[in-house]
Amino acid sequence: AAGTVVAQRPDAPVRIRGIRPGRNTNPNAGYRTALVAPAPALLRYRVAAPEHGSLRFGAGVEPPDAIDPAAPGVRFTVRVDERRVFSRVLNPQAHRHDRKWDDERIDLGPWAGREVTLELATDVDGRANRAAGTPGWSGVRLVRTDERARQPAAPDRPNVLVLLVDTLRADHLGCYGASPSPSPTLDRLAEHALVFEQAIAQAPWTTPSVATILTGLHPRSHGVVAWPFSRPAARPENGSTVLPDVLPTLPARAAMAGITTVGVSANPLVSHTTNFAHGFETFVEFEWNAERDATARADEVNTAFLRWLRQNRGRRFLGWLHYMDVHEPYWPPAEFRPPVPEGVRPAVARGRLAGIAERVNWSSGPPLGAAEVQHLRNLYDGGIRFWDTELRRLLDGLGALGVRDSTIVVVTADHGEEFQEHGKLTHGPDLYDELLHVPLVIAGPGVASGRVREQVQGIDVFPTVAAMLGVQAPAGLPGVDLMARREPRPAFSETSLGIVDGKSGKLVSLRTPEWKLIQTPATGRFELYDLVHDPGEREDRFGTAPEGAALAAELAAWQPPPPPVVVTTEATPKLERELRALGYVQ
Repeated sequence: AAGTVVAQRPDAPVRIRGIRPGRNTNPNAGYRTALVAPAPALLRYRVAAPEHGSLRFGAGVEPPDAIDPAAPGVRFTVRVDERRVFSRVLNPQAHRHDRKWDDERIDLGPWAGREVTLELATDVDGRANRAAGTPGWSGVRLVRTDERARQPAAPDRPNVLVLLVDTLRADHLGCYGASPSPSPTLDRLAEHALVFEQAIAQAPWTTPSVATILTGLHPRSHGVVAWPFSRPAARPENGSTVLPDVLPTLPARAAMAGITTVGVSANPLVSHTTNFAHGFETFVEFEWNAERDATARADEVNTAFLRWLRQNRGRRFLGWLHYMDVHEPYWPPAEFRPPVPEGVRPAVARGRLAGIAERVNWSSGPPLGAAEVQHLRNLYDGGIRFWDTELRRLLDGLGALGVRDSTIVVVTADHGEEFQEHGKLTHGPDLYDELLHVPLVIAGPGVASGRVREQVQGIDVFPTVAAMLGVQAPAGLPGVDLMARREPRPAFSETSLGIVDGKSGKLVSLRTPEWKLIQTPATGRFELYDLVHDPGEREDRFGTAPEGAALAAELAAWQPPPPPVVVTTEATPKLERELRALGYVQ
């Protein structure tokens, strides 16, 4: 609906841009595109209130760099036909809990089927002229809810629980050949599971890869390819930073079929802020643990889920648990940490690569020595061991609540991790297999055990899980139900965070079980690797192997559908510094 700016400050008019209520102590309060309305301001809309409808929005105030606890807050007010339905004061300068988005849902039942006047107002709370920051309204929309009868739990209708372990490389797991194995619980589960030996992620970093799993679309089709909060993301051609509402997600499809949906995320990038909660009836996200200076651990994720399950075990469910225990900073609980060798600098000893990885990846600093790289690998494996211990507790919890035998467990990852195999650290800037080869283990009722050698992909998770739930997947998805058919297909992956020869740019790859072709579109450069004889991707065969020309032509012909919508943000150097301090900017 078209809106009217009824009142605004002459020196600070209403406009659309990105704001961020939080600071580096609360990364959950990320940038969103918002209607920025410096107080006092009034916006008015004429809208049709839908049946079973609600008004959804986020309210937030971005504080200035200099904090003044005495500054007055901003009052956000919503009126429908002059009736006040929401009023709240937010003051991020005075109250830490206001340093995040306040996401609200207002029932429009009393006005269902009528055209109404909707007003959004911001005012300074008190008599002062200037408030505690810059206020904004994010994601203002009308939502119609279609009611469905919940499916009860039943032996012949299994639950599905997806366990996504952020940053987990397949080759560091015992069931994928690692010895000694840091993952005995997963290895035992894999003995009675379907293990996909060549599962390939569509992107080497979180948001595009997770968006692919949740939508079944290639990154180029869902559009969530921009690094959240970086300045280039303010240009639409560089893609979206949040998951568009218009895309059907796996949890949304499940909910429409009457399946109860729940998500628990320890990753600030998979949260309400980036709209990855879209489709989940219940979504628990953890804020940054300031005491540990780290994300929530697997025990916290599992505790939150099992607490939910105790109240909902009579309902058929789709669950999504997103773990961060092997993500940098690599710092598992003390009993899972290796001893520190001599000569390892303090930051690396603590598994913290903020600043260090940036210098290594951009070739502005020397690479880590062998002892430091091995220590990081040992810390990484310690994180796997801790997560694996918690996997055992989770499976025991499912058994104690009587749902273990009626729940299909899917273990996978969004991407892997680099330890200087190709001269870089962490993830995002390359498309080599240490970043794209992820685990995919499926175990539970109705799933035959065995090992699958055919190459499969992140795009296959949506149709596979949908089929397990008896849910109709959207037409035209590029992936397949892995329980029904598997045929040879190339895997296309891409990253907007590529770094080649010290320069940033996009990278795209085409992978078959035998060959990997990587292209830098900006320069036209290709790399080609023989994965059968050179699985470490050391010798570039482009120009010498005849397969290169055909693969390059196939890559050039690949044209997935474009994204339906682009959501952009605007960032600041201050935010980039904060993300760098968290180890999230490479």
